[in-house]
Amino acid sequence: TSLNSYRFTFSIGGSILSLILTQIVFSAIADRKQQYLVLAAVCTVISILGLYWCVFGVRDRILAFEAKRIQTEEPASLPFFEQLKIVFSNRPFLFVIGIYLCSWLGVQVTASIIPYFVVNCMGLKESDVPTVMIAVQGTALVMLFVWGALSKKIGKKVVYFLGMSLWIIAAAGLFFLQPGQIVLMYVMAVMAGIGVSTAYLIPWSMIPDVIELDELQTGQRREGIFYGFMVLLQKFGLAFGLFLVGNALQVSGFKESVAGSPLPIQPESALFAIRVAVGPIPTVCLIFGLVLTYFYPITREMHAEIMLKLKERQEKRGS
Repeated sequence: TSLNSYRFTFSIGGSILSLILTQIVFSAIADRKQQYLVLAAVCTVISILGLYWCVFGVRDRILAFEAKRIQTEEPASLPFFEQLKIVFSNRPFLFVIGIYLCSWLGVQVTASIIPYFVVNCMGLKESDVPTVMIAVQGTALVMLFVWGALSKKIGKKVVYFLGMSLWIIAAAGLFFLQPGQIVLMYVMAVMAGIGVSTAYLIPWSMIPDVIELDELQTGQRREGIFYGFMVLLQKFGLAFGLFLVGNALQVSGFKESVAGSPLPIQPESALFAIRVAVGPIPTVCLIFGLVLTYFYPITREMHAEIMLKLKERQEKRGS
């Protein structure tokens, strides 16, 4: 949980930096096409530098680890499809991927629809969108370490319930929000940010528990498969969230804006679709996530028992 807190500090920090850069670039350049080209170029350079910094930062440790691994006898690796079979027979892992998919769908649907909600339902300018997003992401960033500390005292499941409950209240409130209630909108954005931080943190901190259970049952460490499926679900959630929002707007008769023309007046059907996407849809996803979290089988006590058995096994091998 602690490691993931640091990891997502940089992940969310990168999101906030991109939003700040958006405001700087958009205010400095008038041409809309050039705005996005310059923003893309700047973010590309930062992203690539971050990747190379990571690679060179861990290179010596990885080489030392590989040298040590080569000298140690390891059990023969199982065929790929056999590994998949074992992974999907890991019941707690099925819960984790379900929790993560529900959480991430909630995040992506909300992130995709917020710009439309701010402009069309709240009557604000496009330049106000990054400010609202910063309110959500900034709160999520601060809360990462609060939730990380709390999870050590009260457990991951309770932390997830607390964060998601606040987000569900905020999502439900956004559905009923009216133009002019700007302060209330920012209050709900902060509440949503508190929940978003648990959506980032808790499912990813559950994965190591699942990996250790798998090691206890099979004698092998297969982090790559578990994390690989989590990232696959992340991409699926992103794609499905965009697909859902795009099609909902299209079906509802949403009118696209034309460059150089004033914003079109949206029909009531489109405004209702935006409200449903910002409120009820994430709420349903989050409630499903809460149900799965309630039945998640690895408790703090069970995890402590897994670690004790793994330690005993390692000591027997050492002797």
